[in-house]
Amino acid sequence: MNIVIKLVVCTLTVVLASALLTNVHFPYFYQSLVTGVTLAVAGYLTEKALLRRETFWLTTATDFVVTAIFVYIFAYFFSGAYITVVGAILIAAFLTVIEFFVHLWLLSTGRTVKSS
Repeated sequence: MNIVIKLVVCTLTVVLASALLTNVHFPYFYQSLVTGVTLAVAGYLTEKALLRRETFWLTTATDFVVTAIFVYIFAYFFSGAYITVVGAILIAAFLTVIEFFVHLWLLSTGRTVKSS
């Protein structure tokens, strides 16, 4: 269930950021789609590795840093795509706010094995 949420939210965030922000540009839809899906997988693996009650804030901060760096660097792999540092930080900040609530939900419902 968590990976489905991440796939939808990450992909929509990158697509909307590319459409609405002047400092984020993916000229082809597949570029936003691949970036969003890759972000979702990376976030899911980060949660599997780190998320538990004792590391809640560490996991949330790690999500922010990894997302910002990843989005900034990943844009250079696509022809015609570009992103500024501010654009990467905006995407990372938005996704981190959502991740904050997702992490709370995962821990409160016991959906993470490491929450005990």
